[in-house]
Amino acid sequence: MPCVKVYLCSNPEDSAEERRALRETVFPRLRDYCRRRHGLDFRVIDPYEVPNPQQWPSQQVRMQLLQECRGSSAGPFFMGLVGGQYGAVSVPEQVEVSEFQEILLMCQAMGLSPETLEKSYQRDENAVPASFCLRRQVLAYKEATTEALREILHAVLPQCVFEGRLSSEKAQKYFRSGLENELRFAVEKSTSDDETARCFCYVHKIINRDKRVPEEEALSDERLAELAERFLPSTVSSGCMAVFTTTSECDRQFGYTAAMRQKYTEGLCEQVYSDFSNAIDRTVRKETAHAGDTFGQIYSQLYRTECVEVQHIKNYLQQKDTKYPLVVIGQPCSGKTVLLGHCANQTKIINVFYPLMFQVKTWLNSPVVITNFANISLSQLLISVSHQIASSLNHPWDPCLEDIAKMKEVFPDILKLASSSQHPLVLILDGLDQLSDQTGLVDFTWLPASLPSNVKLVISTTPSKSRTLSTLKARYFDSNLFIEMKPMDKKSCSQMLRYLLQSSQRRITSGQQMYVNESLKQCTLPLHVELVFRQVRSWSSELEATEDSLAKCVHDNIARFFEKLEDEYGQALVTRSLSLVTLSRYGITATELTDILSCDDDNASKFLQPENFPPYKLRFPEAVTESLLLSLKGFLVTRCLYGADVLFWVSRHFKLVVYERYLSSKSLACELHHTLADYFKGQWAYGRAKPLTAAWDPDATSSVTPTKMYIDRLSPGQPWVLGAFNSNSTSICTMKRFLFNVRKVLELPFHLLQSNRFEELSRDVMMSLGFQQAMLDMRLGHELVSWLEETSRLVVYQRELGVLASILKQSLCSLQGSPANLPLMMLSALLPFLQLFPELDEYAKQICKECNGQGTGVAVVLSPTPPVPSSHWAPAASPASITEVSVAQGETAVVILNDGSGWTWNVKTHESFQISPSHKIKFTGVKSMGNILLLSTQCNRLFLWDMNQMACFEEITVLRSESNQKDHLSVEGFLVSREKMFWWYRGEHYAHMCDTDNTLKILQLQCPNIVTCVSCTRNSVYCGQEKGAVSIFDIHSSRPLATCICPTAASLIALHFCEGDSGTMVCIDMSGSLFVWDTQSSFDPMCVEEHLSADHSGDVLNMDLSEGNDVLLVCKKSQILFWDMNRYYVEDRCNAPQGSNFVQALLSQDSHFIFALLEGCSFLLVWKWSSGQCVLTLSAGCTQVLKLIKMNDTHLTEVTAKGLNTWDLDLISVAASISKTGVKETKVVMVEALVDHFYTTDGTGVVWRWDAHSGKVTSHFVHHGPVEALAVSPNGEYVVALASGDIFVWQSKTGANLHRICGSRASRVLITPNGSFGVSLSEQGLSRVWKLVSGNVVCCISPRLRQAVVSPESTFLLGLQRGILMAVNLWSGYVSKSFASFDRSPVLAFSPLLEYPDYVIVVTSSGTLCSWRLSDDSVCLQFQTSDPFLCHPGIFQVSLDGNYAILSSVASSISILDLSQHKLCSVEGEGQIKHVCLHVSGKYAVYISDLPITHLGCSCKLQARFVLVAVRVSNGKTVARLPLLKGPSGLSIMENMHVYVVYNDGSVGIYAITDADEGITTSRTGFARVGEEQPDSCEEPVSWLPLAAPTITWVNST
Repeated sequence: MPCVKVYLCSNPEDSAEERRALRETVFPRLRDYCRRRHGLDFRVIDPYEVPNPQQWPSQQVRMQLLQECRGSSAGPFFMGLVGGQYGAVSVPEQVEVSEFQEILLMCQAMGLSPETLEKSYQRDENAVPASFCLRRQVLAYKEATTEALREILHAVLPQCVFEGRLSSEKAQKYFRSGLENELRFAVEKSTSDDETARCFCYVHKIINRDKRVPEEEALSDERLAELAERFLPSTVSSGCMAVFTTTSECDRQFGYTAAMRQKYTEGLCEQVYSDFSNAIDRTVRKETAHAGDTFGQIYSQLYRTECVEVQHIKNYLQQKDTKYPLVVIGQPCSGKTVLLGHCANQTKIINVFYPLMFQVKTWLNSPVVITNFANISLSQLLISVSHQIASSLNHPWDPCLEDIAKMKEVFPDILKLASSSQHPLVLILDGLDQLSDQTGLVDFTWLPASLPSNVKLVISTTPSKSRTLSTLKARYFDSNLFIEMKPMDKKSCSQMLRYLLQSSQRRITSGQQMYVNESLKQCTLPLHVELVFRQVRSWSSELEATEDSLAKCVHDNIARFFEKLEDEYGQALVTRSLSLVTLSRYGITATELTDILSCDDDNASKFLQPENFPPYKLRFPEAVTESLLLSLKGFLVTRCLYGADVLFWVSRHFKLVVYERYLSSKSLACELHHTLADYFKGQWAYGRAKPLTAAWDPDATSSVTPTKMYIDRLSPGQPWVLGAFNSNSTSICTMKRFLFNVRKVLELPFHLLQSNRFEELSRDVMMSLGFQQAMLDMRLGHELVSWLEETSRLVVYQRELGVLASILKQSLCSLQGSPANLPLMMLSALLPFLQLFPELDEYAKQICKECNGQGTGVAVVLSPTPPVPSSHWAPAASPASITEVSVAQGETAVVILNDGSGWTWNVKTHESFQISPSHKIKFTGVKSMGNILLLSTQCNRLFLWDMNQMACFEEITVLRSESNQKDHLSVEGFLVSREKMFWWYRGEHYAHMCDTDNTLKILQLQCPNIVTCVSCTRNSVYCGQEKGAVSIFDIHSSRPLATCICPTAASLIALHFCEGDSGTMVCIDMSGSLFVWDTQSSFDPMCVEEHLSADHSGDVLNMDLSEGNDVLLVCKKSQILFWDMNRYYVEDRCNAPQGSNFVQALLSQDSHFIFALLEGCSFLLVWKWSSGQCVLTLSAGCTQVLKLIKMNDTHLTEVTAKGLNTWDLDLISVAASISKTGVKETKVVMVEALVDHFYTTDGTGVVWRWDAHSGKVTSHFVHHGPVEALAVSPNGEYVVALASGDIFVWQSKTGANLHRICGSRASRVLITPNGSFGVSLSEQGLSRVWKLVSGNVVCCISPRLRQAVVSPESTFLLGLQRGILMAVNLWSGYVSKSFASFDRSPVLAFSPLLEYPDYVIVVTSSGTLCSWRLSDDSVCLQFQTSDPFLCHPGIFQVSLDGNYAILSSVASSISILDLSQHKLCSVEGEGQIKHVCLHVSGKYAVYISDLPITHLGCSCKLQARFVLVAVRVSNGKTVARLPLLKGPSGLSIMENMHVYVVYNDGSVGIYAITDADEGITTSRTGFARVGEEQPDSCEEPVSWLPLAAPTITWVNST
């Protein structure tokens, strides 16, 4: 992540306590604040944090550290602490020769010995200009030598200035301390007010401080006063720096006490936290700070000499039309990337987006240039480039395209889109040969054969690696745009080295140049020259170079460079740091490097504070890390990756040397991966102390036993979500935005996998909602699915991760970039299956917590039938189609393609690989038995392959007879027994037999007819044939024993021997007939039973034997037969739907369900055998299914031409067991008093009674004919149904049909609110009011009323007749009152008010809304709409109190009338409104909308097209939103805020709306039932039968 990097300037002699307090208390708080508030990191570079002064950085290094903070900090970059001491004067590290000689002369003239000066400085002619430089021992802070040097300089320099030998400006550097130098550098070297405004200084003035100090410090006090009272105030007045001054007045007797210092330190800490947190909020540079160095900026820094190839690239880009890409060819390390980086640097950034975008200023007229490293997968490359092109064109991005097959197909079209822009597109792909491809295939079919106009493409590659260049030349065989980078010659290398030395103000002697030339002669690669420069720039003129001073190749020079770092920083630090950078997946940030080094005992223990032992907090010094990174600068560079500035090697050769030098041991690499995983998990965060064993004796007077201490390493927390902020949107999807911990997301899974911590990877990462949301927010949905699929192949949580992967894969379209939708999507898709996956219970709790965390939302009370998630597999990178599939070992599919290749895929591990005994072999077919495969080829060769011995292929000799001299032999079948193997060819009279352990001896079993099937027992072989014949052979000698013929003489398709009864053989022929033979005597078999098929519609298509239940399924075109194989009779039949034919059918393992494939049907049907009802459809989006197969009795797989689609049979069973009517026109009838039950009708003769808790249908009320209307009494005691003109009165609890009334001629039935009377409404005759208990008629009603309802007090029947609203007395049947509007316009709609039973709200055709009082027949005008057609009678709904009414819904708008405030409101939905309901309170409206289809090519099977939304009517705020994974057909809402949704398949979902702001909560969710015992999925509901004949007959009269 971007970083706020602050340089801490101070005098180390008087600020140790303050710096330690800031380091241990304030800086961690600021870091946490930055991460959670802004997604930034926070670092403080304190050069004096190291306890040993000899390890403090030099003044030159300190200035470099300060400048680095200035240039890279995303906010404030400087903090100064000025106390009561000025600090030691800095000694110049380098003095020009002329200046130094003047000082020496003055020293001699004053009679002082120059010996100290001569010992401290050494002349170096290699410096430019020649200078005297401090010797290493002085730089190492030898206090005695340095102090003596200061005394001489301070004595001599005033005289030099007085005599004019030295200017006063030059003399200042000899009198300034490091504190003043850094303060002035921070201000005076600033380039803008914006930078200097990010500087803070805290001055502490101490009055009456203890003055018992030497007189020689008087000068320092003067300079301190000058600094604090003049220089710093001037920076404030100019706006350069914020300066805060604190004054402490001491008691003259005690001076500055420890208590006073503690009080000041505490105040300083609070002040710093407040100032910096505010400054970070105010000045953090979000636009540029997180961009990191661009591709061009990074690599152009290494561009040292002019290359002729630059002109070639420039000419190519300036050409008007370029048909082909420009390919730059070069050897490794030849500078291809540097060249392209230099060309890309002729640009100006126009959009900060990962990876990178530029706008060329010099070569072209404002094109968009996209540059990409190609050392990633092809999928990542295409997605990245395409996404950037879409962003540059402001074109909507289709997340469905983030699939490698689709991306390869549409990438040329995406380039064509760019060609239509006014800005040319320049695409630079560096290192195309480094594209990672698991298959090892080089595939560039995604590149357009001809570039669109206005599009330029520049590619770099090596000449030979991965056949990239040859493939490109084959694709663009007419192109001459292939340029090869010429290697640098020795002269160019020398020029480059000379340029580098001059830029660093260095040179080398002629003697040293000789050995440099020799090294450059051996290797002329640019990287080699850069490495040579890094060595020779530190050579002094006195160094005697030898032949061994320089290495002769790149890798040796890198090793030398690392050795130098080890000498400077220590081997432990360099080893660990470089290894961590190399092992990180996407690089590592500088802050993370320091964090991990702090937890490394070997490195952290070196920085224990002697005055604070044992410490309770310890952190590796940031200054040491930053100094090491400065030494690596140019080789270890920063790039922005998903918003984080990470360090990565500029060349892969550094990684190779690190592996060779430091990571040669796999155990060490695994240990470091373990360390990285611990860090990103937050193992030592939140104050958890990490043990450290160390010893410390500051006096070194005695040996000390090492002590085990527990020390807080100040590691940051690592939550998935760093922070959140609210937006102004009223949509629940965009109300809350999150700052995700992208570094943890990218790194933790990788390191857990590499350290073999599979359970943590599965449980804590893959099954973490936060991880999934973060990946989706980063638009890494396909990578998330890949991680889940890869992890599901490990040893733990395979099924759980597999189902999560399937659900996410099929719903990525609506989830990419919208992580807020994930919990709701999972809530809908996963809930019904949780009973199968108890390990997902914690994941389910995360979903509940997230859904309820905002106080508003929706909970699933009852889940409808969910779409069953499926997985898809296709042979990698193969356009060929599948021609044959066989199942081996129950769980492995063996696939043959029409290009002759063969593949295997394991349904459990999802692992696949290609079968390849030889690249010349082309397979045509496969048969399997157990673990043995028989593979046939185009050249009629047969291969046996034992899957338990993967590398072992054995060829079988093909015996040719006179009749099998065909060009191609097709193997019809294959059988393996304990000792024998059998196979037979299609259309042949022979079966072949051999021993399983000796395939050389092959015997032919000759039969009189064509062999169609083979079976065997321990002693005999049975060959079924055409014409119903079975030939029996001795299995040991192959001698024929007997032949039997079935009576129908039809071709046999199977021979079955009952388990444990080898003497009974069952023959099944093509017609579906069964014949039972007694084969106790192999010489004289006898047919004992015949069962001829009564279905003559065609031949048998397939059979499936359920061995556990001894049921044989026989599938024919029009019928499925179920044979009981114990008693040999047809147990049941299942006919194909009218107008359809079966293609194939299979049984589930327990025989409860039938899976069937129909002709011309793109989905699979699941039937429940016991009821014959189609309970489920399965669709994987393929229109041509070749075959159904069961794998391991746990998965059902459909075979298509392009791959395999697989469903878990347990998931199918759960989905199929969820009750549903199976009819689209299902209607729900609910009663507020019945919270446990509800009723549905579906247009058939059945009324369904549901249990709202379990979601099961508990009973059926069966009628004679389709149910036309249904009513339930308010207390739930009676159910009244209208079916085929008769009225049925049921007692709901007992299921008794109390009455069957005929002669009513009714079209609707109602029950009065008091539950005592029924009302039958007729459109052709009299309507009647009658008693529910007896069926006796109370009165008849003559008017034929529409939209009739009973008044709340059960007094009137209200309805419309010819636009007139009438109130009919329920006791007399006469019209008591009728409504008359002011303008006499017809009534469109009306609704009685339940809370005010005497009132009715009426809407007329003129747009008038009135209230009609029944008691006095008075009318009051409530509202007049401007649009008389605004109210739709079918939509009109009114709340209980009459304050709110829904008038209509048009397109995406809902018109709501607020009668309490007399205003008309409009609620805008997310799409086309399909259903809408008003809650009885009027506070909420719920609707279902049809979302617009923005991605026409969407293949996401769980793409939520419909969405359920609840809005607060008062302010239009969305309080709940739930994607619906199926098409809804109805919507209702209860008073308890439970929403009932009826779906097209007849299933019902119940959802609870919560709104904590209004005090509406629910504790009843579907998750509460996880772990509870589930009802039997095959338990049938009770069916209540109707009376056979009417018990009451009404006489009709008009």
